[in-house]
Amino acid sequence: MANNEKGISVLIAEDDENVASAITGMLQDSGYTVVGQAPDGMEAVALTQSLRPDVVVMDVRMTDMDGIEAARLIYEACPTPVIILTAYDTPELLREASNAGVGMYLVKPTTGPELDRAIAIARARFDDTIELRRLNEELQARNEELDAFAHTVAHDLKNPLHFIINYADLLYEDWGNLPDDEVTRQLELIAQNSLRMSNIVDSLLLLAEARMAEVPIGPVDMAGVVGEVQERLSFLINEQQAELVVSGTWPAVVGYPPWIEEVWVNYLSNALQYGGRPPHIELGSEVLPDGMARFFVQDNGPGIPPEDQERLFRPFTKLDQASTKGHGLGLSIVRSIIEKLGGEVGVESIAGQGSRFTFTLPSAA
Repeated sequence: MANNEKGISVLIAEDDENVASAITGMLQDSGYTVVGQAPDGMEAVALTQSLRPDVVVMDVRMTDMDGIEAARLIYEACPTPVIILTAYDTPELLREASNAGVGMYLVKPTTGPELDRAIAIARARFDDTIELRRLNEELQARNEELDAFAHTVAHDLKNPLHFIINYADLLYEDWGNLPDDEVTRQLELIAQNSLRMSNIVDSLLLLAEARMAEVPIGPVDMAGVVGEVQERLSFLINEQQAELVVSGTWPAVVGYPPWIEEVWVNYLSNALQYGGRPPHIELGSEVLPDGMARFFVQDNGPGIPPEDQERLFRPFTKLDQASTKGHGLGLSIVRSIIEKLGGEVGVESIAGQGSRFTFTLPSAA
């Protein structure tokens, strides 16, 4: 076979030059490319990181660092299929090799066909191991998110539910003794807190939809979407006596208008509630050179510390600062929506200079 017929590169880690030369010859005869030789475990780790071979064939006993420890470091720093060469076949060695992420082992002396078979098995096992690790990491992230989800839902629903129960109890016990205006006030508070709970449930349903549903993607009338958002939030705009500066033109993008409307609602309502007093808010956009368009909501609030900016869009994050208490579940929804539509979210903020929340969408072809 001609060199590199298999298209697979191999790094050899062996402190015996004669053995290393013999393995090199067998591999080259079988169509592999030997990209380097390491005389010890430390250099094997370094060369794996720099050369990025497809497979590492490594002696178990070497000076400076043995093959098992080197394989473990390779798996952590630069995951690569590793085949261990050993003069002794013991259950303890097998256990250590498996725990270190070794995909296959061979007893010396070996042959070309044995090496060929071991490389095929090691690479297949490695692919399975990497996929399993990915699934485990995803499962762990989902479990952590589920814990945070449960905490957030319980926290957000507890307060309005507490108000509803308390005021309902008061009305039940003292209805006949309360003046009409007090009864009216308590009924209004019950209605307001019921609405808060309903909004939380709607947000959770939207988050689930953004993660699971497939929606039609098409041209977006951004001026129309932004106009709907202003209408929906007109009561809050008037209540806060906010000054809005809205772009007169918008770039053509594609997306799903109902979801994009929710993104604008979240960004703008946060700016109205947690920005400056009175709020001065700018809504605008810019066309990026990578085929995307960026939209933004700029407020005149106190700004967000850098350490909190990194946490803002994480699922179900709640920040302690009073000025950022509204940036929790809503921003998780924003991130899920925009990423589902092929864009990214972001925030830029400087203390005393306000915050700019952004999202990108693909430009219309």
